[in-house]
Amino acid sequence: EDLVNLEVLGNDQCRHFETTMKDAQDLGAVAFFGDKYGDIVRVLEAGGHSLELCGGTHVKALGDIGHIRIVGESSIGSNLRRIEAVTGVATVQRHRKAEDTLGKIAEVLNATTEEVFDVLEKRLLENKDLRNQIKIFQQKEAGSRSVELAALAINGIVVTRVDSMSRDSLRDLASAIQKENGIKAVVLAGAPDEGGVALVASVSVESGLLAGDLLDQAAKAVQGGFGRKGEPSIILAGGKNIAGIDEALQHARLAAGLPQD
Repeated sequence: EDLVNLEVLGNDQCRHFETTMKDAQDLGAVAFFGDKYGDIVRVLEAGGHSLELCGGTHVKALGDIGHIRIVGESSIGSNLRRIEAVTGVATVQRHRKAEDTLGKIAEVLNATTEEVFDVLEKRLLENKDLRNQIKIFQQKEAGSRSVELAALAINGIVVTRVDSMSRDSLRDLASAIQKENGIKAVVLAGAPDEGGVALVASVSVESGLLAGDLLDQAAKAVQGGFGRKGEPSIILAGGKNIAGIDEALQHARLAAGLPQD
């Protein structure tokens, strides 16, 4: 981008002329993209660096192009890249839009535009620290709630609803309950902080149950799914139908051989 803009600022004249294909090749004119040409071709010379076969041009000098801003680049084939750019008035419009966006971000952060990066970086670090603190708190809460929820077990199996916990915390809670004396299996379901539905099933080897069996129909009730590769002893499933959580728990109770509520 800098190299091109330096050429534009140099404002070299553009010249075009017609000649034979052989003479154009002798001059070193470049033919792009494998296009087919006749015996007579049009050659465009732009400054001292560009000499190519061309069907037309809209400028008499490079300065007419105006400032160039590259807005994207992508692969279009082996060893070929496409560069997308805006020029002239479009560059000014893009710059003003970027400034407007930066100004709005600065306003939200209660900072000047010069301070935006430092303030945003500080906020992100604070957010990360708070998330870690919440996670630690939820892990401790899982440990304290495990005894309470283990008391709900029927025949050593706990199936219940727990809302407003992250998916990871719900998994930790299921693991904590599983460790309580006499617990054979645990199925928890709820609407986590992140949205949607979370289901988790944990089973002991001695229970003779499979975590996947406990969640099979339950996951369908919340329009979700999960993988069973290797049939792990604990499975976390997701879904999007919050209204189906209670039905999902009923399916889990049925799969575990428990009486329905």
